[in-house]
Amino acid sequence: MGLFGRRRRRERDLSPVTPENPDDSLTFLGVEDAQRIRALVRRSFADRGLEVSVHADHVVDDSGRQFGLWNVAAACHQDDRGRGGWADVVDQHVDRVLAGMDAPDPFEGLTPEAARPRIYARIYERAGIPDLTGFPHREFAPGLVEMIALDMPDSVMVFNDERVEALGGYDQLRAWGMESLRREPVERHEVLDLPDGARFHVLLGGSVHTASRALLMPWLAAEVAGEEVGRHGWLLSVPNRQQVVWHLVRDISVIPTLQAMAGFAAAGFGDSPGPLSPHVYWWDGGAYQQLTQYDDEGNASIVVDATFQAVLEELAGGTD
Repeated sequence: MGLFGRRRRRERDLSPVTPENPDDSLTFLGVEDAQRIRALVRRSFADRGLEVSVHADHVVDDSGRQFGLWNVAAACHQDDRGRGGWADVVDQHVDRVLAGMDAPDPFEGLTPEAARPRIYARIYERAGIPDLTGFPHREFAPGLVEMIALDMPDSVMVFNDERVEALGGYDQLRAWGMESLRREPVERHEVLDLPDGARFHVLLGGSVHTASRALLMPWLAAEVAGEEVGRHGWLLSVPNRQQVVWHLVRDISVIPTLQAMAGFAAAGFGDSPGPLSPHVYWWDGGAYQQLTQYDDEGNASIVVDATFQAVLEELAGGTD
């Protein structure tokens, strides 16, 4: 059933802007710009007395510490000054990273009682993490992982296996992390109603934990919008760390909504700091399925399996 068509960026700006000759790891940049940022990062560390080995998506210092490149590259990409401001952006980023490394260990002497209100379950982009070995995690959706983090005034630190066990184990810390997400205030909630019948909710906030509230679905939809999920699940996207987007699947409006959410997610992923995913997912009752994909030229398409296809056909027939 041809419910969805392939959309090219020249028809509607639904996909992340793809540069000519994109870099394999820092995909929102061209190869030349990605190499320029890697060189700036290496120079910045050297200016501060640290030699680093440069890899495609991270650098490693002599002691084996790894520093990811995605966030600093995204910050450069979004800086209004253009390439002329990249050196300043990189230097400021490296200063923040090193200040955090030189600060006292925030986990030292931390008791379960003191840790509990500061622990969050948090969603991360899998591609932005060089190595997950030794860090408790689970797949949230294709390309996204859930981890346990300690909230601090100026940053967030991820728990490793040893620190998790010292404070009560993964299940206990995850429960505390979900408690923290439920306590987060609703800073801004919007409902987008479009002329073609598309309708979806957007939760936005300045907190770095806003997107991680997607872990609370379907409770989140009931708490924020007063909507109860039906048997067909929901659509979800988390474009960046400050946005959660959802639509409860009830009728055939899911078709234009999926198309609209694909565009919204792509824009939020490409234009905001802390990018997470440009994709739209469907909760099938047991896991998230990825419904969108992009080819090498940045053209968006919708891909559904037999299960979601059956849901669409049922809804098209008028059965809720």
